[in-house]
Amino acid sequence: MTEQDALLTVREVARVCRRSEETVRRWIWSGKLPSRKLGNQHFIDPADVEALRPKSPGAAESAVAYRPTKEHRAVNYDKDEALKWLSETVALGKKMSARYGPVDVTELIRESREGLR
Repeated sequence: MTEQDALLTVREVARVCRRSEETVRRWIWSGKLPSRKLGNQHFIDPADVEALRPKSPGAAESAVAYRPTKEHRAVNYDKDEALKWLSETVALGKKMSARYGPVDVTELIRESREGLR
């Protein structure tokens, strides 16, 4: 295995750290996470990723060690209310299509762009 095979891509670091690729790039740009650049792609040493993790269980959590709690993941909504809203939206769409015919979205975008010129 070559040295480059042992390096991680931005996508792999994002997956390991449970963060977005953009966050990993910000860490690189800010100097928080060292990387090597080949062309337009950054490669990160796994040891540098581990260095971002807290050293001991009592240490303050870093952004890398973040684990969402159930409160962060929970989406609270009334299922019946959501289904009612969805059916009303579909009914309105059908009513509008019956009254005005089908809508060509690409043509509307083209017309709006011509108005900007």
